Amino acid sequence: MKSKIIGQGYNLDENTSAAKELIELFDSSKYDKFTCLVAFASYGGITALTPHILMAKANNVKIKIILGVDQKCTSKEALEEVLSWGVDSYIYYTLNTNIFHPKVYLFENSDYYTLIVGSSNLTEGGLVRNVECSLLVQDMQGTSVHSAFYAYWKGILDSTEENLYPITQELIDQLYEENIIPSDSERAMASAEKRAGVSSEIKRSSMFKSSGIQKNPEGFEPKRLKRKIKTKKIAVLDDATKSTEVIEAPVEIGEEVLIAEIGGGPRWKQVNFPIAIFEDFFGAERGNNDYWISIMNIGQDGSLGDVEKRQAVSVKSRNYRFEIHCEETKGEYPGDDVRPIVIFVKLDSNEFLYHVLLAKHDAYEKVKEYLYRETKNNARELKRAIVHVEAIHALYPELVI
Repeated sequence: MKSKIIGQGYNLDENTSAAKELIELFDSSKYDKFTCLVAFASYGGITALTPHILMAKANNVKIKIILGVDQKCTSKEALEEVLSWGVDSYIYYTLNTNIFHPKVYLFENSDYYTLIVGSSNLTEGGLVRNVECSLLVQDMQGTSVHSAFYAYWKGILDSTEENLYPITQELIDQLYEENIIPSDSERAMASAEKRAGVSSEIKRSSMFKSSGIQKNPEGFEPKRLKRKIKTKKIAVLDDATKSTEVIEAPVEIGEEVLIAEIGGGPRWKQVNFPIAIFEDFFGAERGNNDYWISIMNIGQDGSLGDVEKRQAVSVKSRNYRFEIHCEETKGEYPGDDVRPIVIFVKLDSNEFLYHVLLAKHDAYEKVKEYLYRETKNNARELKRAIVHVEAIHALYPELVI
């Protein structure tokens, strides 16, 4: 019997991960059967394995997938991607308070097997980024470990278990309608809420430190759900009569969104940011006033404004700012108890859309409540958070579609 530890996310120089092992096993073409029993799955984790699963399927590998859907940790889109594979796939679900929580990956041929058992779910974090540990065992068919595995999980492996349900679109829709599984956006939103108290601006208190994150191995390429900003443009129908029409013109966007309160004063159009956001989100540099960004305003009706070229302003007083001009910033500052909120959506490294919310706007309270959950700095300090677009899609679907 051969065995080894698969460490992940801690000793980064080792460059090991569950994803790397799975990809190597799939690509080896040594196996004619693959079975996994896994608690949680995300769209990113599943889609990163799609090409390897489909290649194995094309090579006549018999594939069986059993997934859990407890605690709303498996998304609707993840199950739909598994369904698209066209393989033998199931969910295991009961009404009990205990949950389905294994993380088992089994590759087999007529002579030997390779078994991976550990803590890695079918998510990007579980397969690469999180600090995880698994044990890989390789031995001949019919040995004690292999036989014990089949004996214990017999009902699930031979599909006679009554709590096993074949994955179909009808089942996925029912699970979603009954609030058993979330969409990927809702999953991201829930994850963000769990992180409440950890500011994107002040990463941790001075007592704690950050660490590196494991890079994706070669061949592990998660897909992203393509999100768009719901915008409108004015189209000229006739040059002679100057007749126009407002048309829907959604803009495809990136993954990063900045939500920030705007501070007061007569120059509140000049929005100040901490140096970390100034540099990491906007791509500016401390002391370099030759850097410019392109921004476009999204009005309350979804209308998309003209491109505005804005200079990065960095001064010795440690102010780092960009200026914005839109309908909402024309008046006087509303007051510190109802601070305006600006949402910046990244399109490219130096291209952004922005949308300003005042207390009178319908989405203001919901966005403010979310922002305050995400940031736990001093009550007097301006709240700012960089979040994933999926969280904003769940929070503000009128803006992000």
